[in-house]
Amino acid sequence: MKKNIIAFALLLASPILNAQSLNIQGKLANVKDSSTVVLIDGVSNKELSTGKSIAGNFNLQAQLAYPSLLVLSIEGVNQKLPVFVGNENVSIQGDAQNPATIDVNGSVSHDVYKVYMKELNPKMMPYVMNMQAASQEKNTAKKDSLNNIAAAQSKEIIASFKTLSKANAASPVTTLMLLQFSNIFPEIKENLSSLYEGLEAGAKKGPFAEFIDKTIASSAFGQIGTVLPDFTQNDINGKPFTLSSLRGKYVLVDFWASWCGPCRAENPNIVKAFNQFKTKNFTVLGVSLDQDKAKWLEAIKKDGLAWNHVSDLKYWNNAVAAQFGIQSIPASFLIDPTGKIVARDLRGADLEKFLATNLK
Repeated sequence: MKKNIIAFALLLASPILNAQSLNIQGKLANVKDSSTVVLIDGVSNKELSTGKSIAGNFNLQAQLAYPSLLVLSIEGVNQKLPVFVGNENVSIQGDAQNPATIDVNGSVSHDVYKVYMKELNPKMMPYVMNMQAASQEKNTAKKDSLNNIAAAQSKEIIASFKTLSKANAASPVTTLMLLQFSNIFPEIKENLSSLYEGLEAGAKKGPFAEFIDKTIASSAFGQIGTVLPDFTQNDINGKPFTLSSLRGKYVLVDFWASWCGPCRAENPNIVKAFNQFKTKNFTVLGVSLDQDKAKWLEAIKKDGLAWNHVSDLKYWNNAVAAQFGIQSIPASFLIDPTGKIVARDLRGADLEKFLATNLK
């Protein structure tokens, strides 16, 4: 009874809500008293607001320049909760330990986000599973079959995305999905500029729009046949390592991070290509956008990435990533022994096929 009274008092004591700031009222089951609740910017990973729960109730406030994808991190809850919100009054209810029960109300952007998730998640999960299975399959016939299934699934996903993007052309959620899908599907990346032009003005503001603007502006960088600029960053031992020290080899310069799911899913393909062609004048240089060195090293070990790695541990502010206009990962440049770019963003079996054709 006392807990309920305190919780009610907490709600009454909350400041008068106004639409010029984000105000989140949470009421979640399975959250311990006095648990810390943190609101995190999904782009910068910075903490925006912190509060304490009382009987599962909490209140958070923040001011946002634009609607964006944020994350709720709750002490004692393993899975973080995504919310796509702006400066509005938002309520969150459900079971903190069961994300499927979470109900977010009061946000137009999150309503659109839910539509995307409901439509695309059931299609994405089988696609990702088939891609992962194909990358690990040694039987050629089975591998080809899995790749063919994944190719058909990708067409269905892209068609669904295009339908949703037209219906939600004014939403910043569409901008986020366009950015993410351009990083997964080559067809989306190749048509990024035209797809982005089809969005309305409201979708062309905020951090995700900035990423796409920079990606389009820097598209002239790294054209096939040009020399990839040299760079130096510290390796896993803290010692400077320079790209040009690998001159004379075919080098895949791979931008990735331990926290990047698509990167980790792609790693088995790179490992396979590396093991197959490392004796034929091919190697890899990993450039990580990690912040946490321990997690970076753990991912290298767990994924079996037995090649050179560098990072300045500055997340999206990685100096080389900024220099090369990297706006999403995984991203890669394949350079020949003279340092010229011969391919970009080879995914799945494409890297292996390219090397098999060009390395004798």
